[in-house]
Amino acid sequence: MTVKSLTVNEALRFANHDFLNHLHLIQMNLDLQRVNEAKEIITQLSEHCKMLSNINQLKLPKTVQWLQTVSWCYPAIQMSLSSQVEAQVNSKYDEAIVQYLENTIIHVHESLDPYEQQQLQLSIESNEKECDITFHLTGKWEHSLFHTEQKILNVKTYEHTDTSWKYVLSIYEE
Repeated sequence: MTVKSLTVNEALRFANHDFLNHLHLIQMNLDLQRVNEAKEIITQLSEHCKMLSNINQLKLPKTVQWLQTVSWCYPAIQMSLSSQVEAQVNSKYDEAIVQYLENTIIHVHESLDPYEQQQLQLSIESNEKECDITFHLTGKWEHSLFHTEQKILNVKTYEHTDTSWKYVLSIYEE
């Protein structure tokens, strides 16, 4: 399955929309004299920017683009992302990572329950020896088997039900 990329115009439109939403939220809190809440929003945005900068150290342009735009492409799924990237990953894994992550989302997307909150937690850890991407989706969807031929990535599934899907995608460099 091919991953549909956003155009530059679409990405900028989404980014500007998010930026304005954050500014309005800060302004609203300031208008209500809730200075601490406004400061907290600024701190959260700052941490998010640091995390996005950190994932760029993976040196996987397609994967980084997917991570930065997935919530725009699938707005029914709320995403949280954490990263601890200390080393880059061999670029030969880039396409395979994106395809696996995208195929996972596509597999459940059509059957998501619109009355349930869908939450995707992605955690990325990378060092000189390995890279792990933990995928944990919670919500409600129709459970069906998911199998994709994987020759280049190591995938260990911890849970796969109609309310939770957790796996770790691992890359080991010898």
